[in-house]
Amino acid sequence: MPIMEWNSDLDVGVEAMNDEHKQILDLMNRIHDASTAGQTGAPVVKLVDDLAQVTIDHFRDEEIYMEKVGYEGLKTHKLIHKDLLEKYTGYAADIRTANGVLPDKFLMFLKLWLTAHIKGIDMKYGPKADQLKKAG
Repeated sequence: MPIMEWNSDLDVGVEAMNDEHKQILDLMNRIHDASTAGQTGAPVVKLVDDLAQVTIDHFRDEEIYMEKVGYEGLKTHKLIHKDLLEKYTGYAADIRTANGVLPDKFLMFLKLWLTAHIKGIDMKYGPKADQLKKAG
């Protein structure tokens, strides 16, 4: 059973960001599936590292997009991204040290990330996309 499946509640109104969110969600679900199956070791560490890279790329793209549309909350959003990456990096280091053993608190962190970040703060830049379309 996945952590979360893509649905319209996760649609931020920006296709490129939705596509990247889907990649993040897919990797989170693969990590969750690995945990449920009791997998550990290098394959799990690779999934965790892949999610880190996809997330870093996404946060960069998202910040570029928000700057392009003049999103007023960009500075705060960048700080939230920085905090998420710092927390993720700490979990990833612990997972590497534990040879790919995924702690429950890491899986809870992933679910909270999805619900609070994508469903919460990422929804705030969606209306800017609509304004940009109307102006163009």
